[in-house]
Amino acid sequence: MTYRISHALLAAALLAGPAAALADGWYLGAKAGLMATDANGFDDATNAGVVIGRDIIGLVAGDLSLEGEYTTTVDEGSGFGNSDWEIDTLGGYAVFRSAGPAYLKAKGGIVRSDVSVGSFSQTSTDPSAGLGVGFSLGVAQLELEYTRIDGDDADVDFISLTVNLF
Repeated sequence: MTYRISHALLAAALLAGPAAALADGWYLGAKAGLMATDANGFDDATNAGVVIGRDIIGLVAGDLSLEGEYTTTVDEGSGFGNSDWEIDTLGGYAVFRSAGPAYLKAKGGIVRSDVSVGSFSQTSTDPSAGLGVGFSLGVAQLELEYTRIDGDDADVDFISLTVNLF
C-alpha cells in the first residue's frame, strides 16, 4: 500500500512541476511541417519536433521570448540520384510576438543542422530567421510560420504549424 501511495505522490509531483513552470511565462509546444532545400533535385521532407520557450519581457507592443526547438525528419524527402534526404535541427531564437489574440511573430537565432543524403552526412551551425502569424486560444497558441536556415551549401526553408501550451 505504501508503495502505491509513494508512486502516486511521485507522479503527482512530476506532473505538478511542469504545470507550475508553465504558469510562470514558460510554454511548451509541438510543431510539424515541410522542409524544402534550394539544392536542385531534392523534394520536400517532413519534420516534426518540440518547442520550449519563456516570455522574458512584456512590452506594450507585444512580448519578447527566448525559444529553443528541436525537429527531426519523420518522412524523408527524395533526393538527387535516388537518394533520400533528412535533416535534424536544434535551434535557439529570440522571438517577438505582437500584442493581441491574433498576432505577428518574428524570430532570429542560430540553428545546428545535421543533413543526411544517402550515406553522406554534414553538420553545420548557421543563422536562421522566421516570420509567422498566430492566434491565442485560451491556454494555447496556434502559429503558422516560415523559417529560413542559411546553410553553407544550400538554404533550407521550413513551413510549419505549431501549437504552444502555456
